[in-house]
Amino acid sequence: MYRKTATLGRWFSKFLLSALSGILTGLAFNFPKFSIIIWFSLIPLIYVLSQDGEKTIVWPAIIFSFFYYGTAIFWITNVTNLGFILLLLYLSVFSVLFFLLGRYFLNKPYLIVSLPALWVVLEFLKENIWCGFSWANLGYSQYQSIKFIQIADIGGVKAITFLIVVCNVLIWELFFCCRKYSRKKQAVKTVLFALVILGCFMYSAYSLHKFGRQDKIKEKFLKFSLIQPNIPQELKWNINLSGKIVDHLAELTKTSNVDSLVIFPEAAWPFLITENNRGLLSQFVKNSKRDVLIGAPVEESGKFYNEAMFINKDGRMVGSYQKIKIVPFGEYIPFRKFLGFISVVNSIGDMSRGKIVKKFTYDSVNFSVLICFEDIFSNHVAEFSKGNDFLINITNDAWFDGEPQASQHFAIMTLRAIENRIPIIRSSNTGISGWVSASGKPETMNQNGKEVFFSGTGNFEIMLDRQKSFYTKYGELFLLICCFFALGIAVLHRNKY
Repeated sequence: MYRKTATLGRWFSKFLLSALSGILTGLAFNFPKFSIIIWFSLIPLIYVLSQDGEKTIVWPAIIFSFFYYGTAIFWITNVTNLGFILLLLYLSVFSVLFFLLGRYFLNKPYLIVSLPALWVVLEFLKENIWCGFSWANLGYSQYQSIKFIQIADIGGVKAITFLIVVCNVLIWELFFCCRKYSRKKQAVKTVLFALVILGCFMYSAYSLHKFGRQDKIKEKFLKFSLIQPNIPQELKWNINLSGKIVDHLAELTKTSNVDSLVIFPEAAWPFLITENNRGLLSQFVKNSKRDVLIGAPVEESGKFYNEAMFINKDGRMVGSYQKIKIVPFGEYIPFRKFLGFISVVNSIGDMSRGKIVKKFTYDSVNFSVLICFEDIFSNHVAEFSKGNDFLINITNDAWFDGEPQASQHFAIMTLRAIENRIPIIRSSNTGISGWVSASGKPETMNQNGKEVFFSGTGNFEIMLDRQKSFYTKYGELFLLICCFFALGIAVLHRNKY
């Protein structure tokens, strides 16, 4: 009886600790001002991981994952409850892998590096396997700490993730492994980590000073205007309201600068564009007397595309970009043969993938367009950044009922701008609309202190810089270092327990 009670007590404590760790980690993405909690939120999980016995039991990892992502991305339930549950199950696979492989590294040397390296590798796999999902990766929680996160232009957001996990492991060792490691070793680790953190602050101070000095030079500026229509999702494709929506877009356009590039959100045009009605959009742009970039659904040869169209003030099509990274269950159904009973979220049907990274030229500078969640893929954005002076992201986040999803999406874009040292402009149907500088400084539209769910026009001016970062040139070099280190520990110390 006593043994059963003790076993139940251990299971219950593991459940509570795993859930607590997941909740704290998830909350860091919902409340950016308190994002510091992520620097110690993983300690309960690591403690559970370190417990002797039950080495094949991975349910604490599943509990952690459900509470972590359930807290961070609960807003997906505004679109689909079934999809949310399936996504949680899928994401828990990576937590289980961390739990299983983490146990292997637990008794190996250099745990303070190998465990963070393992986490970074798994985040990369989560971002790139199948359709990919990098939302709520640890490093994004620090997007407001621009005096610290400038090292992302070297190691990407994964370098921030790595340091967060290092901090959690270090604190766990200090409090729970005092007998295993000598005080001298722990002191050395603490001092080295403090020096690394200090180095991050110093590098960030240098970077911000450099970009601040360039801002004062004002060599090349670009004017642009953002249109935030704030069209409710349930009204967006109501054919009876299409005319009123076009009139609304026209009224907002009138308050934009005549000599600027006017940018509308994803699928802002309320009609499916076909060969028979392209003239309507051209005439709309011609009437505005402005150069326009606008999102619209397009039908070509029986296929549908999510497209960004660049049209000059004369109504002539300059070029278009078809979205490459399309959203599963939102824009198409994976494994349609087996899942035909599920409907896509958009009202048109399955969308097709674009194939070409399109570059546009405006006022003698180059840019490319990212549509919707394409900016969450670090490698994808790095590819788009090459040869461009700035990027534009057009999106429609109306599906998700505003905050915290809007801020989380803006956080991801902030890290993309720093990683590639390139300004990124965002036009969103319901917000957040604005732009982020190459150093991560944001400037957004707001109304009475509110950044979402209002309609308006924002006129901005950005400073362009043709410098490209180490990350843009060399990609995931930091990730490769993490891979080699983890593999090296696994191979060289495979017989040491």
